[in-house]
Amino acid sequence: MVKRTRVQAFAVLCLMFLLLVACGQKPGVSELAGPAGAYSDLDGDGIPDAGPGGDAGSADLGDGSGLSGGSSSGTSGGSNAGGSGGSASGGSSQGGGGGSAAPSGGDTTGVTRDTIKIGLHAPITGAAPVPQQSFERGKDLYWEWLRRNNQSINGRDVVVVSRNDNYNPSQAVAVCQEMVEEEKVFMLFGLAGTDQIQACARYAESVGVPYLSAGVTEAGLTSLRSYFALWMSYKQQGPLLADMAVDKLGGRGKVNGMVRFQTPNFQDAHDSWVSSMGSRGARVSYDRAVPKTAGASDAQTVATELRQRGVDIVYVLTSPSWFIQLANAAAQQGYRPQWIGAGITMGLDTVANVACRNQSSIQNARFLHPVPAFADSNRFDPDFRRAGGSDDIEWGLWGGSKGAAALLRAPGKDLSRERFIYFAERMSSIKTGVLPPLAFSPSDHFGGSQMHLLRADCSNGRFVTEQSFVSNF
Repeated sequence: MVKRTRVQAFAVLCLMFLLLVACGQKPGVSELAGPAGAYSDLDGDGIPDAGPGGDAGSADLGDGSGLSGGSSSGTSGGSNAGGSGGSASGGSSQGGGGGSAAPSGGDTTGVTRDTIKIGLHAPITGAAPVPQQSFERGKDLYWEWLRRNNQSINGRDVVVVSRNDNYNPSQAVAVCQEMVEEEKVFMLFGLAGTDQIQACARYAESVGVPYLSAGVTEAGLTSLRSYFALWMSYKQQGPLLADMAVDKLGGRGKVNGMVRFQTPNFQDAHDSWVSSMGSRGARVSYDRAVPKTAGASDAQTVATELRQRGVDIVYVLTSPSWFIQLANAAAQQGYRPQWIGAGITMGLDTVANVACRNQSSIQNARFLHPVPAFADSNRFDPDFRRAGGSDDIEWGLWGGSKGAAALLRAPGKDLSRERFIYFAERMSSIKTGVLPPLAFSPSDHFGGSQMHLLRADCSNGRFVTEQSFVSNF
């Protein structure tokens, strides 16, 4: 276990990133920047955007159906999985990890007879186009729905504690430490921000606390046993995006480009896509990294370069605010490439609404996403709206909560941190009907293999689900 002094020293080192993650200070983003504290970014990209009684290795997901073990119930191709339920299966209580037996007992901090306390950290303040009230409602929505319907996690209710990490890695470590040491949470959940997720995940590993997060970078996370990504990382999404660019959009015969923020956390995403495009016979002719502090003038410069070089397909991995500036600058020049990308925030309806008002500048933009479009939520889980869900932020948190519920159920009534990690890394099939399926192993905690494909529909100012549970094109 790492002592407090080491954590504090690490936090000091992380403070150097503070200036790089300041939010809402870029020129030209006033349309997205709401009042202080009114917005939250949920894209998991680490960028200051402006704009969630099983027996051994199995779990019932809280729908009262009793699905467990090797059940394959779930959703594919956009069909409804039967409300808030799903299925999960895994290995034997004596299986995996070289035949090691499941631990008995262990650290039960945060677990009482009736409750499980989990800690959630996210950049709640800033200038992303995400209403804070949606975050506050969404973090509890699924767990309250279970309680109201007399469902539980092996007889326990989940209580969520949340903290604002201010897009600052050192602040993220501080709030994670606070939730672990003072709030006594059982586990942590990092909702967004690569730098923050990395910092908290390393802290959690040092104190033996399970840590779940959005699928972001893999750098610095692959060796952590307590860490689990709830959907495909940016690196894993690279081949899928390349497959889409080539097979769906004709990228082999077109000019392709990538524009990204200049951060080491996007390097694996960049390398994965460029390599995957090359392996499919498609060349990436334009490859541009811009500072995180890029503003409207940078957007004009890049838009001009893209237009002059005739780039047809552009993979953009930046903040939504700067992407909107870039798309608007391009549209003003009469240039409308096919925008594609990965992440969460890019696929938010608020982003589509703002960008579509700017000359429909992102019409038909396509982004891989961990949950289907909010407009299609009833097709995938009608319980969400029955529970009172009202927007895509709450919808995303609903999906994440269902993923967390599946993992929490797996150890059964005897829940400890050690047993959670043991069973989680042996869950060979988790299907929630909202998140893409997951399959973890002791050697691989990045278990996603599918994503949803969203498309911008500017006629309605929102995203729609073009394809669901996609593993190839």
